[in-house]
Amino acid sequence: MKTIYDLKNHRLFARTVLGKKRNLRNRTLASALALLFSFGAFAQQELTLEDAILKRFSELGPERLSGLLWIPDSEQYCYIKEDVLEIYEAGEAAASSTISYSDINNESEGIVNLESFPRIQWLSNSTFAFNDQQKRYAYNTTSKAVNLLFTYPNESDHLKLNDQNTQCAYIKDDDLYILDNNGVEKQVTTDGGDGIVYGQAVHRNEFGISGGMFWSSDGQKLAFYRMDESMVEEYPLVDVTSMPASTNFIKYPMAGRTSHQVSIGVFDPAKGEVFYLKTGEPFEQYLCSVTWNPSNSEIYVAHLNRDQNHMELKSYSSKSGDLLKTLFEEKDEKYVEPENNPTFLPWDDSKFLWFSERDGFNHLYLYSTDGTMMRQITYGLWEVLSLEGFDSERKNLLLKGTGEVVEDGPKRDDSRNGTQTYVYTLNIESGVKVIVDDRIGTHSCRVSSNGRLLVDWFTNLETPLEYTLFDAQGEQISTLLSSADPLADHKIGSTELGEIVGPDGSSLYTRIIKPSGFESGLKYPVLIYLYGGPHAQLVTNRYLAGAPLWMHWFAEQGYIIATVDNRGSAHRGLEFEQATFRTLGEAEMEDQKLFVDYLKTLDYVDEERLAIHGWSYGGFMTTNMLMTFPGTFKAGVAGGPVIDWKYYEVMYTERYMDTPETNPEGYSKTSLLNKAQNLKDDLLIIHGTADPVVVWQHSQKFLKKCIDQGIQLDYFVYPEHPHNVRGKDRIHLIQKIFNYVDARIGDD
Repeated sequence: MKTIYDLKNHRLFARTVLGKKRNLRNRTLASALALLFSFGAFAQQELTLEDAILKRFSELGPERLSGLLWIPDSEQYCYIKEDVLEIYEAGEAAASSTISYSDINNESEGIVNLESFPRIQWLSNSTFAFNDQQKRYAYNTTSKAVNLLFTYPNESDHLKLNDQNTQCAYIKDDDLYILDNNGVEKQVTTDGGDGIVYGQAVHRNEFGISGGMFWSSDGQKLAFYRMDESMVEEYPLVDVTSMPASTNFIKYPMAGRTSHQVSIGVFDPAKGEVFYLKTGEPFEQYLCSVTWNPSNSEIYVAHLNRDQNHMELKSYSSKSGDLLKTLFEEKDEKYVEPENNPTFLPWDDSKFLWFSERDGFNHLYLYSTDGTMMRQITYGLWEVLSLEGFDSERKNLLLKGTGEVVEDGPKRDDSRNGTQTYVYTLNIESGVKVIVDDRIGTHSCRVSSNGRLLVDWFTNLETPLEYTLFDAQGEQISTLLSSADPLADHKIGSTELGEIVGPDGSSLYTRIIKPSGFESGLKYPVLIYLYGGPHAQLVTNRYLAGAPLWMHWFAEQGYIIATVDNRGSAHRGLEFEQATFRTLGEAEMEDQKLFVDYLKTLDYVDEERLAIHGWSYGGFMTTNMLMTFPGTFKAGVAGGPVIDWKYYEVMYTERYMDTPETNPEGYSKTSLLNKAQNLKDDLLIIHGTADPVVVWQHSQKFLKKCIDQGIQLDYFVYPEHPHNVRGKDRIHLIQKIFNYVDARIGDD
């Protein structure tokens, strides 16, 4: 069972929990195992911090099907096993053919020199492309021929191939170039540099933007972003590797200050001409969701005002750049957040699907190209996360979404909820929706090109990872891989999912990790790990409940590690997310304090030995919790913390806080500089000196405020590290965090 604590009514009650405790030991079991071991049984290994950090995604992660792909226009799939590409007919247990990297080397007559099997892209059902040492090749699986497609120029970045692999766009010396497969290079722009950025993600990667070049579907034209940052203030990052130290300047638009200006260019390589879409003023608008229509005659762009509460989807001529029409608009008193492109129905070019949260959850809406909304396609208390594929003949959509909470009169079934994801088949005409695999947990998928078949990979607390072949109606065809538990031979404790009732009546999902030697009747110190901000979800029903392995190492030192996803976090609907609007760090504090109070009701929690840790937004939350509830924690470790939102970037901050000019009270209430006098408990702040996300100024401003008020705290920097600490230095980071916490709440 899982326990739910209703703090308002001070009562405990229970619901069924999915999953089971992993390797939980009591004294009796430990004694029995010790006896077995004395007769030569295999003893479990200690989980080292080095292994937890460096082997999390290799030896100590579940086995995966590497490079899993469906082959176009077929019902064949492939994946890489032991550096060999294995190709399977759907439903067949044995591979129909195999290709090794040495086969490709031999058949290329020495031109290619692969040392392992490369990542591939299927160009047809008999040809795939791959890269090797600044070159791109095509390999024909029938003729065994290897052909050179491109030789990438030296010092070229942000390469973007068209789907046909006949042209490649890239950035060189700050300008945009295109290379065709005859080796002809064309320079598209000439004024790159000095604040002019071409072909890269804009708006600091907000609004789902991950790149800056967009090929037409026929591969003949390229749309691209042009970002003018010349008017944006520069922020200095110190480079201590030079002698003497030097300064690298980045463009960093802070909340309420001047932001960059973006336009969208179009280049026709056949004509050698560039023109720009006439997106007009104001220049500080956000241009998102750039999409070619199926005939490549129009380009769709979502315009979002700087206040981020009014979005207009517009179409432009791809021949002249003229505005053709405004298809529709969306408004919200708080914010609108377009993160997806319009997706045209493959069987009807006159209709497209649009993601929107307008009814309170992220759902799909069907539009005609004249801007008429035809109908809402998905409904309910769940979020559509992505479109995964289409079955054009049957008019089916393949979707990935969260679990759907069902309300039937007074009854509510939340056994499926936002901690889970599923693959759905939805008929767009009848509205009939099918869960392909209804096992409760986390599902992802890869769908065949005809939408009839898919490989579903599934995980939950009991299942490390399982790949299963299904038809789109949920009929299981075969199991491709059931991963063994990679930690079966290691000492590792239990992971439990639960929930508490929030102050608004919502469910706040929790994760509690116990050590393998957990003993009832003992009191344990607790480390609360948190993030708490938008677009993040820490508690999920998957292997280890989404916790990184360092948390299990930490638990094995005799700790409980506890986490709750508060209001403002992802995949719970718009009301849940927008509860923090204009006052980041208030509702979140309330929810986290409820969790602390719940933990104190557990008979194994030592309420006198609590610590808290988080990074980035979690660093903001950690620092805030210590000053909002002084005396609750013996220690806090805040990594890369936001201290005052007016020092954070425009796009993110103004969405949730508006500007410092329009919301001065909100900025004042949420600034940790104004709470420094409340710091009574031990706090360690950690920051990377080259952090371009939460810039170093945040924690230094807080240090100065504490010094001015005579308040002591601890501080540590990681030279040259950006936001967070990765690689082998992460071992040092986690050991630093552990040492600080353990010195204050660990056993004597």
